Amino acid sequence: MLKLLSYSLHSDGFIPHGHCYLWKTGLVWLHIVADATIALAYYSIPFLLIYFISKRKDVPFNGVFLLFGAFIIACGTGHLMDIWTLWHPDYWIAGSLKAFTAIISIYTAFALVNLIPQALTLPSPAQLEAVNRSLASEIVERKRIEQELRQAEEIATNSSQAKSEFLANMSHELRTPLNGILGYTQILQRTEPLTNKGRKGVEIIQQCGSHLLTLINDVLDLSKIEARKLELNPVDFYFPAFLDSVTEICRIRAEQKSIAFHIELEPDLPVGIRADEKRLRQVLINLLGNAIKFTEQGSVTFKVKFASQKQQKTNYKIRFEVADTGVGMNAEQLNKIFQPFEQVGDRKRQAEGTGLGLAISQKIVSLMGSQIEVESESGKGSTFYFEVELQEAKDWAKASRMMQQGTVVGYRGEKRTILVVDDKWENRSVLVNLLEPIGFILVEASQGEEALEQAIAHKPDLIITDLMMPVMDGFELIHRLHQSPQFEKIVVIASSASVFETDQYKSIDAGASAFLPKPIEAETLLELLRKYLQLEWVHESKVETNTKANVASSNHPAEMIPPAKEILQQLLNLVQDGDIQRIQEMAPQLSASDEKLTLFAQQLMQLASNFQIKRLETLIKQYIH
Repeated sequence: MLKLLSYSLHSDGFIPHGHCYLWKTGLVWLHIVADATIALAYYSIPFLLIYFISKRKDVPFNGVFLLFGAFIIACGTGHLMDIWTLWHPDYWIAGSLKAFTAIISIYTAFALVNLIPQALTLPSPAQLEAVNRSLASEIVERKRIEQELRQAEEIATNSSQAKSEFLANMSHELRTPLNGILGYTQILQRTEPLTNKGRKGVEIIQQCGSHLLTLINDVLDLSKIEARKLELNPVDFYFPAFLDSVTEICRIRAEQKSIAFHIELEPDLPVGIRADEKRLRQVLINLLGNAIKFTEQGSVTFKVKFASQKQQKTNYKIRFEVADTGVGMNAEQLNKIFQPFEQVGDRKRQAEGTGLGLAISQKIVSLMGSQIEVESESGKGSTFYFEVELQEAKDWAKASRMMQQGTVVGYRGEKRTILVVDDKWENRSVLVNLLEPIGFILVEASQGEEALEQAIAHKPDLIITDLMMPVMDGFELIHRLHQSPQFEKIVVIASSASVFETDQYKSIDAGASAFLPKPIEAETLLELLRKYLQLEWVHESKVETNTKANVASSNHPAEMIPPAKEILQQLLNLVQDGDIQRIQEMAPQLSASDEKLTLFAQQLMQLASNFQIKRLETLIKQYIH
């Protein structure tokens, strides 16, 4: 093999290729220059292909490019070999190089044959231009659509803003006269001696005014929900007292219609929970109110229980259920009851509301992460229920409700001066007639500039100001007051008929200490005055004796001290015998015998009055064991 290879590379017997050109200088140099130039050009092409492949790795023809580059290099080397053989007759080597070039050219040809169908599918420049024109047209169309969407969104935003402004203004205009109506009913009830007929008339005025206020609030709540401005405000509160307050309101309505009202509460419900107390009460009172409204005979049942047996240590899934034996609904009515302004039933009952209650309740429950479900059969009654995840509150006592202590008739200490600022005399009159009988000195002003003058003249201890006034509004007044060294620390309570949170936040940002919505509730007003003026109220003498006990139980509701085990056993026997009347007789006796037992006696009386037998038994057994 080596011999054969040596023979094939042996050049003896051959003459150099230059002899073919008779070594004519011009002819030889022509071939040298031509072959060298061709070789140089051939070598440059593969380098350019390699550079292109390195930059464009996504091109699908890289393999063919490499084969073509090898073929070009072989061709260029063949031309250099032609120059070599002018002086060195290595024709075996030159032939082998040509054979190698032939093999590469065949591979390249086959690769091109396979590549041509794929290459033919590539779009031509004309097709690419057509595609580019189409894309440009689509981009223009998309920009047009986006511009239209932006314009539509802007129109919707402006419409929503206009609607909100309209509702805010209407709220202010409607609630302002209601402030006078409801304010003076409270004044008459608190301060004026009335006949039975007069007292009943005032109560009817207050009920009608409260009903109108509820209708206004319903419309405003729905607008807030639609504008996504309604948010939950969770607080810690005492769950049993919350349920008692809800059921007591609805029990009275049921008694007025002479229908039975049943309450079924699971014994081990959490004592304190964290939720939006106001909104949860709104939903429950709406469901119970509807059940009572549409039930002429039979009963309404309110159930509160655990939705499942598996509870975490701090979270409970609780099911609220309201069942009635009323008129019921058919399938068509069930599909519409949660729509705004939709009412079912006869015309007489429809006139009692706006048709927004269930729509608002459904949206509130959806904010809580649940949904109101309904089961109903026409003529047999309905059952509404929902399940919500509630967190147990350990510190509910800090936010526990104040116990009723009776009508405030005065306060201890020196007289305090309050400046009332409002452009409407009727609103000022409500505050004056509420607070003067208690012992406050009232100074009035109709707008901000007059208020500044009155503040300098009378140096009030506290200022209550409206927000929307001519000349100088309440925001500017608060700002000016806090800029003055004389009044920089004075307490200012902003009061407005607007219920939108933006006005409340703006007043607080301006420097107000608190916000008092109109129509003004006397209890809310008195609590703000007690808080900011550090007052101690004097109540009517008939409840003065119970004040200390009530305050103690309000401040320390968790420190419930039970009586002796013998008395507990006696109470348990009475519960098991169903002798509620005897328990109601024993409760005041326990409280009178020892002040420490007051809270236990109150809890006992409350459960007995509501005929909550199971909770009574659970409470007594808890202290026995």
